[in-house]
Amino acid sequence: MQPSVPRPRFALILTMAVLALCYAVFALSTVHLMRAMRGAPEVLTAAHELPQSDFGLFWCAGHGLADQAAARLGLPEPDAAYRGICRIDILADGAPRRLAWPYPPPMGFLVVPFSFFPLGLGFWLWRLFSLGVGAWLLRKARLSWPVIAAGLASPAALHDMTGGQNGTLTGAVLVASLVLAEMRPRVAGVLAGLLLLKPQMGLVFPAIIWRRYGVRLVLAGVVTGLGLVVAALAVWGVGPWLWFLHVAGPDEARTAALPFSSFFPAAGITVYDMARSFGMGSDAAWACQGAVAVAALGLLWAGWRAGVMQPVPRMAFSVSLGLLLMPHGFSYDLVAFSTGMAALFFQAGFFQAGFFRADAWVRLALALLWLMGGYTITLANYTGLLLFPLWAACGAALAWRRRAVISRGDLRKAVV
Repeated sequence: MQPSVPRPRFALILTMAVLALCYAVFALSTVHLMRAMRGAPEVLTAAHELPQSDFGLFWCAGHGLADQAAARLGLPEPDAAYRGICRIDILADGAPRRLAWPYPPPMGFLVVPFSFFPLGLGFWLWRLFSLGVGAWLLRKARLSWPVIAAGLASPAALHDMTGGQNGTLTGAVLVASLVLAEMRPRVAGVLAGLLLLKPQMGLVFPAIIWRRYGVRLVLAGVVTGLGLVVAALAVWGVGPWLWFLHVAGPDEARTAALPFSSFFPAAGITVYDMARSFGMGSDAAWACQGAVAVAALGLLWAGWRAGVMQPVPRMAFSVSLGLLLMPHGFSYDLVAFSTGMAALFFQAGFFQAGFFRADAWVRLALALLWLMGGYTITLANYTGLLLFPLWAACGAALAWRRRAVISRGDLRKAVV
């Protein structure tokens, strides 16, 4: 006799249907927002943002950085027609706090090339570049196409798309670096060094660099990071670094400390943001952030001991705890988290009858966490509470639960 296949329960099917409907609603809202960009005025002023949202800031900053490089290197001055769109200088000391450029100078190498295209075309090239490079990196990390598709089409990635942000790209870099850390530490180190473009996403690495393969990883990361620093100094000099350290950083801290009555960061995902939403003052919230960060580093240290976790669960564990370390971040930074949850979800063969066995509800919990990469904003707007650190902790717990699902020898067979 053929063994009987477990039949799915009605509650399980209903829950899956509800989650699928929630994703469809989020995807349709993304399409609506993208359509709304068409025909909107392309002018950046203190009172009006560009329809391409944060990419508009990237585009204006790219032009400003190109002007600075041309002046420093004695090159012909670039076309100044962009000033008809960028009517405020977001690189100037007097730029409005919410529009000021908050990135370290090496980010210029990423944004300047896209500023050479018209704003609308540059936006779409930026999205194609982010998705293409992200998919390539995740495939090089031996993740399967269903996992890659789920990560790059997740609600967090859709939010990143409408915002024109860099979460898809930096998230893929982080995931690939963590998966490859033990198998190809030099490659992982180069990828980790590239996170100098967004330093808060690399805070997971201090807990893992002391492992036996950590020396090669950290050396590759340091060489890559120093290369970016030296190149930025050669092109732009010391000025942008002083701006980043003395203007951009303090501005971000002052913005984070604003009363929620005047500025509610619905997309906030940090422990600090959550503590503030529960009524804590800024100093108490930072103390809470620090305490949770210390605990997260300790857990990361334990999770990266030899033989404790397999590579894919360890990656999901690390990106989840990394979110508890981040002092500054928003929901578009959750693409790595969403990819980690998708990787756990598809472990051991989603398209087999075993999906409906005892761990089905665990998989549905993973799907819900994947969905929360976008719906955390909706919940924040309705409740006034920023709860994502709780979902990150749940993601870490589920990754720990599945820490031994894939053996190293079966890694490629299971996830490629």
